[in-house]
Amino acid sequence: MQETIGHISFAFAALFGFLLILMLLQNTKKKSLKVRKKIKARRSFYSIAAGLFLLVGLALRFLDFSASELKSFISTTSPVEAYTAESGAAEAKYQALPGELFALGDDYYVRTVDGDVYGYLQISQTTEDEEGNETTVQSYQTGLFSRDAVQLSGGENLIAALSERGVLRVSGAFEYLTYEKDRTVFDREVYSRNCTYVSATSNSLFYVHDGDLWSAGYNAFGKLGDGTSRNRLEGAMVLEDVASVSASETHTLAVDVYGNLYGFGDNSYSEMGNRTTAQTSTPEKLMTGVKQAAAGRYFSIVLTKNGEVYSAGRNDQGQLGTGDDRDYATYKKILDGVVKIAVNKNSCAALTASGILYVWGANGDRQLGLGDDVILTPTQVATDVYDMAIGESSMGVIKLNRDVYVTGSARQEKNNVYLQPLWQFNATVPEEYLYRETVVMPSRPE
Repeated sequence: MQETIGHISFAFAALFGFLLILMLLQNTKKKSLKVRKKIKARRSFYSIAAGLFLLVGLALRFLDFSASELKSFISTTSPVEAYTAESGAAEAKYQALPGELFALGDDYYVRTVDGDVYGYLQISQTTEDEEGNETTVQSYQTGLFSRDAVQLSGGENLIAALSERGVLRVSGAFEYLTYEKDRTVFDREVYSRNCTYVSATSNSLFYVHDGDLWSAGYNAFGKLGDGTSRNRLEGAMVLEDVASVSASETHTLAVDVYGNLYGFGDNSYSEMGNRTTAQTSTPEKLMTGVKQAAAGRYFSIVLTKNGEVYSAGRNDQGQLGTGDDRDYATYKKILDGVVKIAVNKNSCAALTASGILYVWGANGDRQLGLGDDVILTPTQVATDVYDMAIGESSMGVIKLNRDVYVTGSARQEKNNVYLQPLWQFNATVPEEYLYRETVVMPSRPE
């Protein structure tokens, strides 16, 4: 809508500019005083109108600048270049350092303290030889993705970006829904406004709008939580007063502003921790006192307000961190002193306030940094971590000095060592900002 209004404003500016030119071309020397005053008034009106519509159009284009096509970059600079170019005191330079990490598939993005988001994307490039034969190769491009995104989420086919102004933009398509008769492809589309949280997979989208949870996409297992099994291209409201949400390919977990945990979707392995295997298509209350929840493939990891970590569901690859490979139908405590958890498929990570990183679960792509064997219990892998994210078959971390590393299959490189440097800043971080304090969840807007 904003882009459309901008185009309309430019059109009116061009129209009034054209009328102004016609008025300026008129010869007023032989006209009466009354006619000359009338022409002069019209010239002034057309001039002001053209200027106003031009300003409106330019303003809207400026506001929409950060919505340049998703999965492309505003510029090809790196966060290291931006930090190096920053001058001034340590406080000013600190604003250009990474403060949060997002994983979309095996692509990683960092959001700096001052709000710029940089990415490192795998780009497909197709070349054609003299005989017309096409060859597609994968290359990587780093650059400034957005100037106001506060959260990124998505999968191989879908990417969602939430701006500081609460605007949710979506690009891509819901997997499995390409046969739908209605529109299925999103191109930088403003999907919703006044949002505070987003969680997307390759086939589903969940977002918190005006404090309430909405869902759209593929509805297998009733994981959209709308009480039906129908696929949706437009969002449906499913739960009130929601702070955060985590979606997997099988089920969904939501935490409300009061710390209540809700789950819906598949429950074949008791991944909801409710002692049953009954599927539900509407939110079911599972636990209280929760800060964050992460949905994996047929399992759930939950972080309570007092820093304890619990797990339930399938455990064939040690993803529950219980020390065995037995499934659990109720939540079992596995760790404490934690401020953030991360999950993707069957791999898990937890971070403490003092920068200790624990990992467990599937490790076939060396994504957890400890050989390639399954890790059955939370195992310490680093002691100097500020933030982390788990990718499709990789892991990314921001170190305390704000250097960014990845492991596993990130950038399609098998990594035989723990971490592969992605961005290195050689920064000195002010002591008061050294450690991550806690995960702060948004509250319902007033």
